[in-house]
Amino acid sequence: MKIQLLFFLLYSSLSYAQTIPLFFKGNQEIASRELYAALGLYKPYIYEFYKDEPAVDPKTLPIVSQTLVNYYKTKGFYHAGVTYTQNEKAIIIELKENVPIRIADITILSNLDISSKIPFKQNDIFDAEKFIQSKKEIKLLYANNHHCNAQLDAKAWIDIETNDAYLIYDVTPNESCYFANVIINTSENIDEDIIKSLLYINEEELFSLHAITKSYQSLYAYDGILKALIDTEIDDNNSVDATVTITENEKPIRFEIGMGASSNEGLMASLGLKHRNLYGDLKTLDLKAKVTEIKQTVKTNFDMPLLHKNTFGVELGFANEIFDGFKESRVFGKVYLNQRRTPTFMKESLFFDRVDTYESEDKALFPEGTLFVLSPKFEWSYDTRDKILDPSKGYFFGSEVMGSILGEVSDASYYKYKLSGGYILPISSTILALKVKYGSLHLYEGDIPASYRFFAGGMDSNRAYGYRKLGLMDDNSNPIGFDSVFETKIEERFPIYGDIKGVVFNDNTYIGANASPDFSKGYYSVGFGLRYATPIGPLAIDYGFDISNPRSQHALHFHIGESF
Repeated sequence: MKIQLLFFLLYSSLSYAQTIPLFFKGNQEIASRELYAALGLYKPYIYEFYKDEPAVDPKTLPIVSQTLVNYYKTKGFYHAGVTYTQNEKAIIIELKENVPIRIADITILSNLDISSKIPFKQNDIFDAEKFIQSKKEIKLLYANNHHCNAQLDAKAWIDIETNDAYLIYDVTPNESCYFANVIINTSENIDEDIIKSLLYINEEELFSLHAITKSYQSLYAYDGILKALIDTEIDDNNSVDATVTITENEKPIRFEIGMGASSNEGLMASLGLKHRNLYGDLKTLDLKAKVTEIKQTVKTNFDMPLLHKNTFGVELGFANEIFDGFKESRVFGKVYLNQRRTPTFMKESLFFDRVDTYESEDKALFPEGTLFVLSPKFEWSYDTRDKILDPSKGYFFGSEVMGSILGEVSDASYYKYKLSGGYILPISSTILALKVKYGSLHLYEGDIPASYRFFAGGMDSNRAYGYRKLGLMDDNSNPIGFDSVFETKIEERFPIYGDIKGVVFNDNTYIGANASPDFSKGYYSVGFGLRYATPIGPLAIDYGFDISNPRSQHALHFHIGESF
């Protein structure tokens, strides 16, 4: 309460007074951005050059100092000293962190292994916020193991004379719990059975908070739902009633606009219009247009949820794309059925592709003309990553298989498949990330578009090469593509300073002129890069070199988000 009052007084003073820029000096264990946040101030990122630096009213400096002292105590620095100096242009707060409180002993009394939820080991600096979070994590662990009313007695004893902290975690699990009744409250435009089929909680099944979390993820995957609330009530018999309340989006039509850039496709602009609850029951109709320096796409998509977490959909579109050596325009479409059972995703579709190849620089390699291919397609993935744009842990697998038979409705007999997998492993303050990709294409008879071949090089491939620049070239120095590829990517991501992180990587590529790659010759690269945290994901810049010829074969890449 005392710290909250100081924050309130400080914020009130900053809102109405003459302020001077504030800077920190002497802090080593706690970053300046974190200290600004503790004072309720915002430190602009580098790209926010139009925003002012954090500033305070000099009259509030006693409150600022006390707030910092209290904050340092929560971080285990009970002897921290705060002094300040000021002039007309700046206020300098000098910090002396001094000797911190360190963990002397941890006592654990628990039926389940909770060691992974305790963020401390002996001699670590005590952190009150981490201690509070560990209690939440332990209760969550028990809740995910069917104990809805486990009792946790966790205490921290602090000795400020010896600078020691003693922790105890004592857990009484009580009996396992079950879901008793699942009650659905929804609007008249969204059927109760549709909502129930999206849930991962079922009557007479064991209680799990993980099942509730997956239910939230499943519900919020549909833009037609404005708000979803799952209330639980536990009775004396360890049974749990769950009430699911759904609020539909009263403004179902959404307009989207975006701009960006990447080293793969250059500048980008997009427009979109989406109806998020067309004729009710969470059906959607989506129209999107996207233009990059090498590709222009317009497509529309209709999506309709079915029971048992299935979705039926139809997609139609037009695209024009510039390849090195030729261009393609295509009309494409598919009818599909999705099954999303987090973390598993499956998709079966019937895909048609009418492709017109034109402006070919080598008509033998890239024949001009129109081809029509009708292909059944199957996709499967399993993804446990905690975030998509900036994952810090987890693993994933993916597969995609498609093919066709030559006949009146298709100009080729072929198959094509892609397999991929990756693992993101946090190790102390760094992250080790690995990815493997395998692709194979085989044409039995007829013809397929040149773009069906595999191409390598770029941010998501071998970073010593430009986008689609790896492999054999024709007489005009255009990549001809290949029928098979095997790639590995290994990265170590590590903090440098504040929101800036570094990365070192190794990318390896093997390609083949038939359905199997030639492993006797590879393209091996190493490189380094930077990551800068932004609200929409890390800004990534990488520079890669081919090991065999680093002076002449290298490339610079950039985009938003990690590549895996």
